[in-house]
This record gives sequence, C-alpha cells and structure tokens, in this order.
Amino acid sequence: MTENCSPNPDLINPEMKLEDIRYRVNANTCDGHGRSTASGRGYNAERLFNAIFDESGTAFRGTIDSHIDSYVPGEIAYDVEVKSCVARYQSSTNEPGRYGQFRIWKHHHDQLIAETSQYDSRTPIYFFVVYSVRLGIEKEVGKLLVPAEVVDDVLDSWSLEEHVTMGEEKTRQISWHLLLKRLGVSTDRFKSEDIINLTDE
Repeated sequence: MTENCSPNPDLINPEMKLEDIRYRVNANTCDGHGRSTASGRGYNAERLFNAIFDESGTAFRGTIDSHIDSYVPGEIAYDVEVKSCVARYQSSTNEPGRYGQFRIWKHHHDQLIAETSQYDSRTPIYFFVVYSVRLGIEKEVGKLLVPAEVVDDVLDSWSLEEHVTMGEEKTRQISWHLLLKRLGVSTDRFKSEDIINLTDE
C-alpha cells in the first residue's frame, strides 16, 4: 500500500470485501436502533467500513447516531453514513432487473453536513457498497468513499415517503449506476479497483 500523504485517515485494508465480513463474529445480524426492519447485509456494510480502517481488520459496528454510522479519528476525522444496495433487482423474467438504488433520507443527509460543518477537523462522507446475490450469498461489486458535499451536488430532487419508524420524511432514491455517472466514475473502474476514494480527488 502506498503511503498516505493526505490528512485523511488511512485506508488500511482496502482489499477487504463484503463477502469477507459474512464469516466474521456477529456478522449477518441486525442489532441496535431499527433492527426490526433492517437488513443484515446493510449492517455488514457498516462492519466492512470499520474493518477497512481498523489495523487488525476487525469487523464491528460503531453507530454514533441515526445519521452517523461510523467515525474514524484522524487529523481530518470522518463522520460516515454507510449505504448499500444490490446491483440488480430481481426480475419476474430471466432478464436482469433494474439497477439497485441507494436510499438517502434528507433530514439525515442535512444533519450529517450541518454538524460537521462546524469543525475544520471533521469531514462528512458516504461509504457506498454495491453487491450481487448468488445462491443467497452476497458478492461485492464495488465500493467507494465520497464527501457528503459532493453527494449533495448530485441529489437533484426529493420526494415524501412514509418510513415505518420515522413517519413521513423526504427521501431520494438514486441508482448506483446513475450515481457513478454523476460522480464521473466509470463502471469498469468501480468494479476493478479495491475501493474508489473520492475524498482525495
């Protein structure tokens, strides 16, 4: 791994993938706030993020708040929102379904940016993970780190939606394919690199 010359936290285990987390202690389980409606794969994505930044590669969950799934200390620390989605939704035919989508809640998104804007030493970021499912087992397609302000620039519209625990809130669903396009990241690059880190670009 090349030496990190930026003030951002080091990517210690960028080669670690979502499927690696499946076989770790406490993986595939839902715990904490919202566990009754959560997906084990979503929680595994949070564990994956922490394992990437942990020297021992430990896969754990460290949720700080409803809009902060993890925190990485450093000269410029990260407040992190983790999002995951399937590459393609299931179709009733043999044809591939539509592209999977990330769901972003506006009040969480706004809180993430507003709270960290008060500190020069903290950066709000998103960690996006896309996976396919084969025989019930997830296999990572790709992952990337994106500053929240950059994500804010590509979210062009919001709609009201009812949430089982939050009630009616504004949300934006965006396919991972469209997100990559708006971020200027090719699908080939997304699939071939261990992780794409737009916090340094």
